[in-house]
Amino acid sequence: MIKTLGFVPSRVRLSRRAIVVGGSALAGGVTLAACGIGGSSETAGAPAGASASGKVSFWQEGTGVLATSAWKALGVSFKDAYPKLELEIDSSPVATGQSRDDKLFAALAGGAAWDVWQRDIPPSYQQPLLDKKAVLAMDEYYANMPNLKRVLSWARSRCKLNGKTWGVPHEVEFVPIFYSKPVFESAGIKSPPKTWDEFLKIIATIKTSGVQPLNIAKSRTNPGHNYSIYLMGLLGKDGFEDLLFRDKRWDQTDAVQKAADTLVDFMKQGWIPTDNQTGTYDLNADLQNGKLAMWGTGTWNVATFEKRKQDSPGFDYDFFIPPSQDAKIKPTIAGGIGGGFSIWADTKNRDASVPFTDFLMSPAAQKTWIEILFQVAPVPFKTADYKVPSALAGALNTISSGQEMGYNVSVVVPAKFVDVYWDGLIDVINSKSTSKEWVGKLQQQWDIAKTEGRISKA
Repeated sequence: MIKTLGFVPSRVRLSRRAIVVGGSALAGGVTLAACGIGGSSETAGAPAGASASGKVSFWQEGTGVLATSAWKALGVSFKDAYPKLELEIDSSPVATGQSRDDKLFAALAGGAAWDVWQRDIPPSYQQPLLDKKAVLAMDEYYANMPNLKRVLSWARSRCKLNGKTWGVPHEVEFVPIFYSKPVFESAGIKSPPKTWDEFLKIIATIKTSGVQPLNIAKSRTNPGHNYSIYLMGLLGKDGFEDLLFRDKRWDQTDAVQKAADTLVDFMKQGWIPTDNQTGTYDLNADLQNGKLAMWGTGTWNVATFEKRKQDSPGFDYDFFIPPSQDAKIKPTIAGGIGGGFSIWADTKNRDASVPFTDFLMSPAAQKTWIEILFQVAPVPFKTADYKVPSALAGALNTISSGQEMGYNVSVVVPAKFVDVYWDGLIDVINSKSTSKEWVGKLQQQWDIAKTEGRISKA
């Protein structure tokens, strides 16, 4: 019998996305060009310790066709950089009824974990591992490894806990509203909305045409993604940072409740199906087939959309950031760091594991991330250096333009808080709780997290 590691979540801590064919991408939470994510993609210096020998075992996240292709290419590039290091990649899927966290925590408890694994690494995901001293602090390696030095400071700050960096941030991504271009064209909509009133008019026009305007995926996380879209439009980046870093109360900030009420109101009007969390929908297929006009989801879905675009010549898509409900707040993208890489604190192969994680931030790896998986690492890059689909190029250009971005709430709040955030919001959507009751519970959990010292500092 496998003993537990001591952390058994009341509900499985799911990834913010489901990797189908391997895709993820884009976006930060600050003015990215000012931080250096745009600009030169010149090759970094030769890897330190390229003559190192040893073996590193790695558990990859995606198991689809694109992920398989990408890791094959990365394995070759890694061998070129470190010819004496052996890379063993575990691409096996989890068992039926098992989550990735189930498998990871069981491996850790049994003392037989991988040297390095790929998983979401922001505080809400990494805290349970840190509590069990299961992950390695990486700060000293950021100071001396050539490619880890290239990781932007804002990205590192998104995976810090207790003043230290407990992993390598990888997937910069954001949550816009993706839309079907054929549906917009059929409804006579020539361009995305520039004001909130235009947005509401577009929704109403699509509803009248007989197409479902919006939907939310049945999951623990997608309701939170959609909530983040509207909260950023009501608060902006600075306003949300008042909650995160400056002790402003969640239950005394009108926008916190209003963003949830926006979703509820859209459901009452039929703009979002009232049974979005209890019914059976395939949002990817519905968007592809013209049954759905818009879906608030992350750029990690770009790979899926591209595959469906190839399979259906009449389907095309794009994205937009909804205008703010408050004209004084400029459109603010809900974005941040999602996936990343962690090194097992008890690894016996640290001398091989550190060079491997360093390589994953190299220019050679970045080319694979962007061109095969439609992902982008938080290191300097230029969009023009890569051959990518138009939607991905648009997302890269959004980043490189220096547009200020906000936050995806799920990934920047404490671990126990995010459970109340996710599950309570679903209760609001399912009419089991009011938005006011939910916001009160958020504040209660925030107070607990603050008492426990789990609140991040700016």
